[in-house]
Amino acid sequence: MIVINKPFTPPYEVVERKGLGHPDTLADGISEAISRSLCRHYLEESGQILHHNVDKVLIIAGQSAPRFGGGEILKPPSVVVGGRASRLQNKLLSEIIEDAAASHLHKTVKNLKQFQVEPRLEQGAPELASLIGRGANDTSIGVGYAPFSQTEQLILDLEDAARSVRGAGEDIKLMAVRRGSHLTLVVAVAMVSRFISSRGEYEEAKLRVREAVESKARSQLDRMPGEVAGGAESRNLEVYVNCADDQENIYLTVTGCSLEMGDDGATGRGNRGSGLITPMRPMTMEAIAGKNPVSHVGKIYNVMAKKIAADIADMEGVAEAYVTLVSQIGSPISQPLLRGVQICGKMELTAAVEAKVNSILDWHLENAEDLVEQFVEGRLTLF
Repeated sequence: MIVINKPFTPPYEVVERKGLGHPDTLADGISEAISRSLCRHYLEESGQILHHNVDKVLIIAGQSAPRFGGGEILKPPSVVVGGRASRLQNKLLSEIIEDAAASHLHKTVKNLKQFQVEPRLEQGAPELASLIGRGANDTSIGVGYAPFSQTEQLILDLEDAARSVRGAGEDIKLMAVRRGSHLTLVVAVAMVSRFISSRGEYEEAKLRVREAVESKARSQLDRMPGEVAGGAESRNLEVYVNCADDQENIYLTVTGCSLEMGDDGATGRGNRGSGLITPMRPMTMEAIAGKNPVSHVGKIYNVMAKKIAADIADMEGVAEAYVTLVSQIGSPISQPLLRGVQICGKMELTAAVEAKVNSILDWHLENAEDLVEQFVEGRLTLF
């Protein structure tokens, strides 16, 4: 199915990103780190990637007592890893899980020292394991679109600006609401208590975060003519930081992450494969991280749809492209139940356009195996 519509800029837009230290994003990261580690061990031991799906990670928040200039963890957070995985001959699955989870947490949240990992994986069903390398092991949906809007690209780029401020932790959440040319940014940043010695320093750190985000936003919007129209002065930009602060209740943490006390996390509850949460765009509820990269279309089709959309968006006359792929369990990955494309642009659906779109679809579907190495090496954006 190929459909062409006229270009349309919505009068309002909502875009969200949960930063790398947000508990939901951490759960995604742990799921994917475990999957990549399993893949490497399977390849080393048997020469092929075996059946596994570790997309059921739950982070249970602990308890903490932050205070200006310090604080302590009273009860460490727990990482419960569920899912299915084929056993190895030479290494326990629990060791792989514990090592991969710990490595991701240490790498991502530099002030998090205490946590527990609870592996609860079991062997997968034989009928699903048999589909590895043979066909899709789920009936699932993959969606992707291109290009990003100005607001979406901005939100992707603002996390680093917020984290650049001394005292800011890795748990950052960004929400953008655009109404015409009016853009409101709401930012939540977990502050690290050992870098903040007083309430005055906390307020100063909040101010620096707001200034850093506002500066980055204005400089980027100046280079982006489009739906947020006009120069820096004509754009109405508002930035709010840690809006829930009230008297003594402030976003002060020991680790820079709310999983120490305030918030749990789960795989699939955060960013989509675009790295964003975009309710005004087509999205799937599928958790991408942690699924095996050989036969699980919930992973493969979501990443592939994004790549296909980007290639179609590069065609002459195309303003936006939306791609939907639907699998049928047991069928070859190269033969989806539906391959749907919606194009926004000032063009007609000629035979040449249809042939070009179909050639892009065919190429990506026939070369799905090329994605496996990129998944294993962590070279693809999944969250």
